[in-house]
Amino acid sequence: MRRNALQTRRLGRTREPEASERILLRSLGHHLDEMMSAAEKDPLIGKRLREYVILDLIGKGGMAKVYKARHVLLDQIRAIKFLRPELRERQEYIARFHREARVMVRVKNRHVVTLHEFGTVGGELFFLVMEFLEGESLRKRLRRTSWLPTAEAVRIVQQIALGLVDVHKLGIVHRDISPDNILIVPEDGKEIVKIIDFGIAKNTAPGTVKITQTMKLVGKAEYVAPEQIYGPMGADDHGVDGRADIYSLGVTFYELLAGVKPFEASTSKALLAKHLTEEPKGLSEANPRVRVSPAIESIVLRMLAKSPSDRPASMDRLYMELAALAHDAPVLTPV
Repeated sequence: MRRNALQTRRLGRTREPEASERILLRSLGHHLDEMMSAAEKDPLIGKRLREYVILDLIGKGGMAKVYKARHVLLDQIRAIKFLRPELRERQEYIARFHREARVMVRVKNRHVVTLHEFGTVGGELFFLVMEFLEGESLRKRLRRTSWLPTAEAVRIVQQIALGLVDVHKLGIVHRDISPDNILIVPEDGKEIVKIIDFGIAKNTAPGTVKITQTMKLVGKAEYVAPEQIYGPMGADDHGVDGRADIYSLGVTFYELLAGVKPFEASTSKALLAKHLTEEPKGLSEANPRVRVSPAIESIVLRMLAKSPSDRPASMDRLYMELAALAHDAPVLTPV
């Protein structure tokens, strides 16, 4: 039996690549780096990866690219996230990609993007297959509207909190909650929030292997919790838990209501200092055109407390507080 096999974690099996996969690997070959970073039409578009035909590039970041693809046997649209090929020799990024898959496959919640499959092609091309979400990011919506009506902002934050309740119950901290990682998608005539990108999520369970390097800040400077900044620039071993996500969600909530972030600065260093030492302005002071009830403003400012112990005690507690304000507090049940 040949040993040049396609390995996938979907069913824990190893098998030989099909002819189309061997063609894909040959076409990638030594030019994989150049192909994935080409400024012209992406050469992966139109290629077949196992049961998937790659249709379009829909997103990219420093660690990965995301493509729209069609499962040819099921006639279903999926999103495929590829680790950037220039990172395939860097064990930290490979381990992070693996961890993202292990985290996502454990979370079963309608407000969290669904993982269908994780695998590699030829040990070179690492990929995640996820549900395809057709909507807009919360960031894009903010660019259109500047800020949101209070009722809409509360509804969105409630759904994010409800998704994170199940994430935190599994001992997972997202660590990158921001409008960039929240999608709003239509469903049954309504809008539903989906949390995406668990690329820097942390598993707080005992015995979990540390991945993040010392002296490397984890998270976006605009949304990072103070405890993620403590120590040598946010080293992983400083007791970050789910309350860090509450802080980041608080920054997001503030931005949805006021149209500005609670802390802004010209450099990342100055911005991080504000997270550590400066109290946020009231929402109406930040934007005089905004009127928010004292109860909602109180929740937002408690979410932004410097000390984790001064924030809402847990994500489910925060959710219930928000639901009580909306006068429709359903019983929390697994989704």
